[in-house]
Amino acid sequence: MVKCLSFNCNTLTFNKKVLLTFLLVLFSIGSYTYSEITTDPSSKNETTHLNLTYQKSTISEFSIYYITPVLNTKPNSKKAIFETVHSESIMSNGNITSSTLAMFLQNNNQNIEDKYAHALAKLYIEEANHEGVNPEIAFTQMCLETGFLRFDGTVDKHQNNFCGLGATGNGVKGLSFKDYQQGVRAHIQHLKAYASTHELKNELIDDRFKYVKRGSVTQLSGLTGKWAMDVNYDIKIRNLLTRLYKLDQ
Repeated sequence: MVKCLSFNCNTLTFNKKVLLTFLLVLFSIGSYTYSEITTDPSSKNETTHLNLTYQKSTISEFSIYYITPVLNTKPNSKKAIFETVHSESIMSNGNITSSTLAMFLQNNNQNIEDKYAHALAKLYIEEANHEGVNPEIAFTQMCLETGFLRFDGTVDKHQNNFCGLGATGNGVKGLSFKDYQQGVRAHIQHLKAYASTHELKNELIDDRFKYVKRGSVTQLSGLTGKWAMDVNYDIKIRNLLTRLYKLDQ
């Protein structure tokens, strides 16, 4: 008889735990699903496993775990930051200021005069914005092509040729421009030739504009094999962009 009572008590205690567990889970699911799960504003109200965490119930008698939000989550990798914030479209807006561009240039070549670095950076933003080209892609391409204005390749610094226009190899030095403003404008025009079919806003000064199939390269990745034969050409520019964005942060 004692054993039976002990069994019934244990059964009753077990059933109460099961019932309470069911009720807690039932009400907590509805509550957290519709009212208390909050995502980071930048995620456009989409809830994912990245902004949720698991916490143990404060009720000591039950091993119940429930979901609570983790607020203000951020992308967890440089690649995620690059893809969600910065565009690889050649015809797109930029977000970096001219002072940051100048700093990036001088950090990689301390022999550049401060006045010239800021003037060139400002000019790239002005010319690119006027034609609708992404100034950050254009500027980092210039850094790659000129070795951060060291001009240690075929093109000479006095040519004001910032992107290797006409430098086809075998000692061919390419086009020359009367000043750095003309050189920057020609660079922007050549990028627009590849990335868009729209008319130029400024007078054409890029003599090689006519050789480009208009609108054939709209993304950074497409420059490989078109602008340069280097199979890692777009990767090199992308690496410079990543460094630029890190500096801006």
